[in-house]
Amino acid sequence: MFSQKEIKIILVCFLFLLSCAGPGLEISEKKVPISITSNNDPEVIWEPKPRPVAKGNDGQLLVRTSESMKLLYAAHNNKGKQNLFMAKTKNIGDSFSNSISVNSEKDEVSAHGENGPKLKQGKGRGIFAAWVGKRDIKFARSMNFGKSFGPSLRVNDDKGKASQSFFTMDVSPDGKIFTAWLDGRDKKSGKPGTSSFYIARSVNQGKSFEKNIKVSGDVCPCCRAALAFGENGEIFASWRHVYADNERIMVVATSLDGGKTWTDPVKVTKTGWKVNGCAHSGSSMKYVDGKLFISWYTGKDDKAALKLSYSSDHGKSFNSVKDIHGQILDANHPDMVVIGKEAWVIFQGRDPNQSGGWGREKAWLVRIKGDTNASDPSPLPSNGGSVAYPYLVKGNGGRVYATWTEIGEEGPKVMLCRGRINS
Repeated sequence: MFSQKEIKIILVCFLFLLSCAGPGLEISEKKVPISITSNNDPEVIWEPKPRPVAKGNDGQLLVRTSESMKLLYAAHNNKGKQNLFMAKTKNIGDSFSNSISVNSEKDEVSAHGENGPKLKQGKGRGIFAAWVGKRDIKFARSMNFGKSFGPSLRVNDDKGKASQSFFTMDVSPDGKIFTAWLDGRDKKSGKPGTSSFYIARSVNQGKSFEKNIKVSGDVCPCCRAALAFGENGEIFASWRHVYADNERIMVVATSLDGGKTWTDPVKVTKTGWKVNGCAHSGSSMKYVDGKLFISWYTGKDDKAALKLSYSSDHGKSFNSVKDIHGQILDANHPDMVVIGKEAWVIFQGRDPNQSGGWGREKAWLVRIKGDTNASDPSPLPSNGGSVAYPYLVKGNGGRVYATWTEIGEEGPKVMLCRGRINS
């Protein structure tokens, strides 16, 4: 009989010989599963076909810990007017219930492209919705887990008839609600054709909003604002700023007192995109594991590109600008989420290998590992329709969800595609 020590030595020698053997050595026909994933393995295992889940556009998905979900979307009626609705599902998106109305003033909603509605989870029972209604920023809340919404509020406090739009809304870690938008009330004081960046805060779960605060003027008037929250109470805001000679550069300002005061904007890049027009494409920004990441579209040097940069000093400076769209053509409209300790970016673009680069736009996913070590863009499944304004939402148990708008002969549809992270 062999001792345990001798058995271990024999086993090690056998494994060594096996590793050195060529393809002619066969031990068994049995297939042993291997847990190592290669660089070619997909980041997410998506369901084969995305499904339409609502007749409308700009779907916003909210996932609770139980994996029950709410879907906010805009839809036109037979008069061509838009309203907001919210549907729910308790079977991980297999089916959605009948929708409830969200906006209390009927037919006021203006939702298109980057000017779409927002849906956020508050603390406890609170669910918050925001949208543009009759050139104002509107807000409504549900305090009964989304069964119904109360009367809407007007967030902007200007007295005139200026236009407010291209907004964002988010909830800070301590439960405060922030809305930020592009405002036309100061047009006479800024550069021609620019807007101002304003922000408002609610400290009572959306019962009311405090006085509007102007963060900056000379803002590109149709590139959506973005917000992010740091680990020590910092609030970060980004927009596309207009400098001399129509040079437009993404900038970030920081507040250390809950949004009351703001630093001067910091340029994300030294030089920008010189264009006398507006791209209708804002940034997406998240604070991840001590770093502030930002992704945005630019047409600089006559090339459509998605850029990524990060700050490791709380927004005081930015470095490591990198293209993340790979070979994808017409890449645009990034949406960034935090999964684990990584930033993931979803965007729309065309496959260069389909129809000479003129195939229908798809949704693509990039995973940012470490600082700017980005994965190659991987496509999400498609039904053949053209993807517009995709969003990515983190679920629980390794699940992720993507929504986007597809426009066909029967009008726009909100599409849902579900996936599981391939760990």
